[in-house]
Amino acid sequence: MKIEAALITNNSPYSEVRSVVDNHDDPSIPCSTIRAWIIGLVFSAVLGFTNQLFSIRQPSITILANVAQLLAYPVGKSMERWLPDWGVTVGGVRHSLNPGPFSKKEHMLITIFGNVSYNIPYTNYIIWSQYLPQFFNQKYAGQFAYQILIALGTNFIGYGMAGIVRRFLVYPSYCVWPASLVTIALNQAFHNETNTPVDGPFGSVFRVSRYRFFLVVFAAMFVYFWFPNYLFTALSVFSWMSWIAPDHRDLNTVVGMNNGIGLNPWPTFDWNILLFDATDPLMVPFFSTFNKFVGMFLTAFVVLAFWYGNVYHTGYLPINTNRVYDNTAHLYNVSRAIDHRGLFDPAKYEAYSPAYLGAANLVLYITFFAIYPATLVYIYLYHRYEIAMGFRSLVNSFRRKRVAQEGQYQDIHNRLMAKYPEGMCRVSRRSRRRRITRPV
Repeated sequence: MKIEAALITNNSPYSEVRSVVDNHDDPSIPCSTIRAWIIGLVFSAVLGFTNQLFSIRQPSITILANVAQLLAYPVGKSMERWLPDWGVTVGGVRHSLNPGPFSKKEHMLITIFGNVSYNIPYTNYIIWSQYLPQFFNQKYAGQFAYQILIALGTNFIGYGMAGIVRRFLVYPSYCVWPASLVTIALNQAFHNETNTPVDGPFGSVFRVSRYRFFLVVFAAMFVYFWFPNYLFTALSVFSWMSWIAPDHRDLNTVVGMNNGIGLNPWPTFDWNILLFDATDPLMVPFFSTFNKFVGMFLTAFVVLAFWYGNVYHTGYLPINTNRVYDNTAHLYNVSRAIDHRGLFDPAKYEAYSPAYLGAANLVLYITFFAIYPATLVYIYLYHRYEIAMGFRSLVNSFRRKRVAQEGQYQDIHNRLMAKYPEGMCRVSRRSRRRRITRPV
């Protein structure tokens, strides 16, 4: 019990976190350097442009922040070697082009740049719907000023909400985000010289370094990608069961991948298709993946019941489609139901047609509306104590004399991060005068 208590006090209580996250920190390591900002901004622009370009591809291609993390290392080491030590002093702090060895904190900051920018804003789909003539035909949606303002507005709302709820979703030690652990593990592989043996199956022991293991897997996945996506594209959408009887309606409805339910024991060999909903089985715990699988499997029979029962006239439409149809089973022409300002016109809508959804799309929207109350009930049943602790910590943070007490998070990583102020409003004059280039 003493060993367990010491372990929890001086490290994370979760083995997954202990294996990749250090329980020590050096505040003197530079982070927000000029070269980190240059590399981070370049990769942010490249990832954002590339993912936006391929977002309308089917299936879409998304370059993740891990690519920026991988390529930033050789770029950073090259700048460390070739850039001169030129700099300026601002506010008592010297900012140099080459402040020394390319640190893991600089590397992680660049990765954060890429992680923020690689994902296209949600307004991307709004702009398409507004601009295209078969939808709202609003030409002003093609203006850059409108696009950038609506994108920044929605993203700032999201980042603001993330900052508000950080005491509930970031500070507690039990808030373990598997995707973040993968990012940290890759960063450690580049900057950590230690190599700890790992027990494998059947009594084997793996002694290969993390960096070499990553390079081998990366090379293998790069070669494999060409087979389902270029050389034999049938592997991407592998509807092999429908090949038995291509013209059989019911068989293709149940097992087909493109327009059917896709009840197929081996539906794809394409990693890009497998991760279409961002559920990576290599990083997400098995119970989460299995829970989603069970939910999708059971929902498939609900969709079949809707379609074969012609619920809300879904039997006249494809069973699995995300398109909207009118009363003649043609694609819905939104411009026939709105006025010249792009607003809903009840008279034109009555003269035209109601909107009809396919069975799968209809069930999808039903579950969307069910998720919100279900989430609130789940939070109350299983996480009400943690939420209460977060509120107590929030209240204590406004007190003038804060002391360690119940309701404040005092695990090892929060104690390490307590050395760094969260914002300028909470930095004293003395700390501002003596602050060096501070890590994140």
